[in-house]
Amino acid sequence: MRTYRLGPTQLYTPARRLLLGRRVEAAVGACRQAGDWLRLDGDVHRGTSTVTDRGRTRHNRIRVGFPRVDERETADWSRAPYWQAPGPDTGNGARPEGPSWSVPPTESEIVLCLAHADPRMRAAALALVEARALPEPVARLVVPLVLIRSADADERVRDLARAALAPRLREASEAELRELALLAVLMGARARGHWARDAILGPLGGPPAEALVQAANGGHGSRLAGLRAAAAHGQLTTAELWALAAQHPDESVRRWAVRTAADLALTSGQRTAVDDARSWLLRHLDTERAYGVRLETFAWAVRAGLLRAPDLADTAVGHAYRKLRRHGCDALLAHPDAHAHLDRLLAARDTYVRAAAVGRLRDAGRGDEVSRYLTDLSAAVRATACRDLRAAGGDPRAHYRALCADPAAVVPPAVIGLAEQGHQEDADLLHPLTRHPDPAVRARALSALRMLRALPDTALLPFADDPDPAVRATALTGMRESAALLRGQLHSRHERVRARVLDLLEWHRLNRADSCRCCGAPASTPVRRVAGPGVWRPGPAGSMPSMTARPDVTPFGAPFPSLRPPRQGTSGTSGTRP
Repeated sequence: MRTYRLGPTQLYTPARRLLLGRRVEAAVGACRQAGDWLRLDGDVHRGTSTVTDRGRTRHNRIRVGFPRVDERETADWSRAPYWQAPGPDTGNGARPEGPSWSVPPTESEIVLCLAHADPRMRAAALALVEARALPEPVARLVVPLVLIRSADADERVRDLARAALAPRLREASEAELRELALLAVLMGARARGHWARDAILGPLGGPPAEALVQAANGGHGSRLAGLRAAAAHGQLTTAELWALAAQHPDESVRRWAVRTAADLALTSGQRTAVDDARSWLLRHLDTERAYGVRLETFAWAVRAGLLRAPDLADTAVGHAYRKLRRHGCDALLAHPDAHAHLDRLLAARDTYVRAAAVGRLRDAGRGDEVSRYLTDLSAAVRATACRDLRAAGGDPRAHYRALCADPAAVVPPAVIGLAEQGHQEDADLLHPLTRHPDPAVRARALSALRMLRALPDTALLPFADDPDPAVRATALTGMRESAALLRGQLHSRHERVRARVLDLLEWHRLNRADSCRCCGAPASTPVRRVAGPGVWRPGPAGSMPSMTARPDVTPFGAPFPSLRPPRQGTSGTSGTRP
């Protein structure tokens, strides 16, 4: 069999050295830091968990040089101690149930069992530690692993570890406790690690400075664990927590600092401290860089009861972040004093906030005000008002028809609102509004007729020359599917109309040559048809400003003028195509 000359420590982790039977001092002597003990615990747990059944072992392969060799040649985890079931009685007595270690177990077997994936193996090793059946040097070396087991997920293992560790910690010196301080800090971040943190850091009066420095230099989990330990022992003031929340680069630390500072203010019971925390939190929602931290902090503050109803109203109405405004609106509407702040929500600039407030008018006993919001600028608010008005027995369509029938009282949202009802017979009220003196009403009337499919594409041609830009834009948008109609507007006297037509032609990937008069006959594009014949009835000639004659229109056969200014040194006609 081919052999490889391997160095003694370059490829072997402490877990593998223990598996090969090395003594504890030689195998885990390099574990001087808390992170090393945690890695050793994880390596042994992963290695022993690969054994699914005795006789069926899952082997990993590692690369040593170029060939691949089986892990059995270096360290086979199937040879690690395991829990053996009672065997059959062969006359000499059945095989006893228990760990498959030596009698007595070796030092490396004890350490492997303390981090074993099987909780029965961990419990058996801890029973030896608790009974003081190990030599003192070995028992002193495995204290960090026993401390890790005090936060074990298995209750029996956890109790055995704490029972074995408590008398040793009472006899430990301050130097020995300081060596375990960083590990206790890291264990405090686990779900069941509070006992380990208090047992080590309690006699020391809190985490030592060197432990906090080492935790701060680690990953974000290590930094957070150090800050939690310092806050639990009163080593962080509220001002320091607010400073961390404002300046620390780690989002998890900022999130934790805000919650911890607010918790300290709430548990203090002092009204001044709570008010200061509330005002700082509201400022923090404006200055926080991460939007996710803003939302989580706001949701936590609402659940904790730190924010009052006026604070929620201010957030819903005036905050710059849209999601925070909407979360503030939902939180306010769930508050018992929500009805007192409905007027502020109804005047908010956010359409979601206004729609939510309109939906609460009936619950607040103000159902008669719902019809006022049928003419809101937002379609969502109008839809909410229509729904609540129908639920109360009203008819929003009748309200819209009454507004559109009176040219002096009609407003642009009422025109769109009538079309949103979806009745084509309402087009008779909308056709006269295309000649309304208010350009906003004329533009909305065009859009409403298009929604009802009561206005053909060819009827939009006069409105492309309307004096108002909004009406012209609405007409061009309606003609965007007809290349023939768009090409006819290339002669418009309005520069913006010509530019918009060129954009629409290119936007629909039409051939640029088709828009030129000199490149052959353009392909015809089908014109949009209306829902029924005879719906469009234009008004009398001269009644609409856009129907006036224009003597300066370029004839169709004339050369197409250039839309770009002439270059210097050339004549003004150099931009035209011959």
